[in-house]
Amino acid sequence: MKKLIFSLLLLCFSLINVAKAQSIVYAEANKADVQRMNFEILGKLANNYLIYKEVKGKHQINVFNESMQLLESVPVTILPKKGDLLDLTFYPFHNYAYMLYQFQQGSTVYCNAVRIEANGKILDAPVTLDTTIIAYKADRKINSSEQSSDGSKILLFKINKKDPAHHVFKTRLFDRELHLIKESRYTLPMVRGGDFLTGYSLANNGDFAFIKYNRLNSGNIQDAALIVKSENSDIYKEYPLSVNDLFLDDIKLKVDEANNRYLMTSFYATQKRGNIAGIYNYALSADQHEKLFETVTPFNEDLKKKIGGKSGSKTAFNDLFINNVIINRDGGFTVAAEELYTTNASGMWDRWNYWGGGGFYGSYGFYGGWGPWGGGYWSPYRYYSPFFYRSYWWGPGYGYDGYARYHAGNIGVFSFDRGGNRTTENIIFKDQSETETDGTISYQVLLRGDQMHFVLNRAAKISDLDDVIITENGQMTEAEPIEAKDKYVDFMPRYGKQVGPGSMIIPYLYKKSISFAKVDF
Repeated sequence: MKKLIFSLLLLCFSLINVAKAQSIVYAEANKADVQRMNFEILGKLANNYLIYKEVKGKHQINVFNESMQLLESVPVTILPKKGDLLDLTFYPFHNYAYMLYQFQQGSTVYCNAVRIEANGKILDAPVTLDTTIIAYKADRKINSSEQSSDGSKILLFKINKKDPAHHVFKTRLFDRELHLIKESRYTLPMVRGGDFLTGYSLANNGDFAFIKYNRLNSGNIQDAALIVKSENSDIYKEYPLSVNDLFLDDIKLKVDEANNRYLMTSFYATQKRGNIAGIYNYALSADQHEKLFETVTPFNEDLKKKIGGKSGSKTAFNDLFINNVIINRDGGFTVAAEELYTTNASGMWDRWNYWGGGGFYGSYGFYGGWGPWGGGYWSPYRYYSPFFYRSYWWGPGYGYDGYARYHAGNIGVFSFDRGGNRTTENIIFKDQSETETDGTISYQVLLRGDQMHFVLNRAAKISDLDDVIITENGQMTEAEPIEAKDKYVDFMPRYGKQVGPGSMIIPYLYKKSISFAKVDF
């Protein structure tokens, strides 16, 4: 039985108010949509809401109206059988969406794309975006892809790691009509077993950015750089971070289009395998490629005690992992992090032993993996993969043998001004746990004006949806919770998706099936 102990603490001495209640409409649950269904919420296309589903190898696009009434269920018949299909990725636009899919035929891996109309139908033949010749049976995707925030460009990229010391990138940049803009090929030197890549992002101008870092055997990062490959160039540029005496944890990259910069943020320790001590922030201008700021914000003792209690103040933030970097309208930004860990028969997941054990990097070959974890190990670093719910990883499949219990605890919300200086801090206190699945725990964020809505599941005899609102100036309010329509509903807000200025579609479990509800905030 799940538990959620929920209370709120405002650290900036603002008052807690009660906001107006939300409204909710439910789609009817279908017994065929079993708990091990795969799905992704595509979003609102024209006046319809589209949701992709896959059950036992059968693919379909469900089309709903504003009241979440099912208008049509459109079979997707162009996809290969399950054993050959390596990956699916969806990129929605206003009136249509692209479905990119990868599959193997013989010695060739294809990456194709089709356009899905607002009525859920596929009217045109698939377009091949890339092919790769390989000498083995692939069990994971070859290409990865990114979309710019304005939807104007899609980047397809793959990394050949045959030579561990030199990773060869091949990138293909497309416009919104899938016309090829630029193809590039370049080589990135790597240190085997120490260098890692993360944070792949595509700017609106077509620049491709990601982070290269070197992780010590202790698990800490002591050397990192931002890599930027301009749209019209075949040469990348490297911009080192000044880590100095800090030991970084996991670096998140955010392309801040509104302020024309790249933002990087990470937790840090002051010694190897030390306790998480604060937040490191770095910003680089996107046009001049000059450092705008680099700040180190330590957690004070009062904050440590409030989130971890007197006995655990030194280790209070050791289970926190950054899930969100949100750009505020005033040029500042907000970092949201959550306590995440598992327990099983052999004990708790350990953030430092995870890296030392070598479970993350996986095998060499081409970049990528079918699914968010790739290597088969559960990890909070890969935990937050919203939108595409792949149930292949339900149950004890995260690298554990037997029983596993997943935990999602307190949320820390830390805001900074446009210069990277701390402004406000808020803590959302909660304690969520579930056995053999993490689908119903954690949270999702809806952005509306200067408000950040943190949407959470409070599971009891009858589930509630809790909505905690934090404004850019640090004021926190708790909206009236939404009570589920009956005791069989268990919300899955982590996989919710914002589909309008104040609307989100949220999946929910109903007995042994999955369905969806639309919430207006």
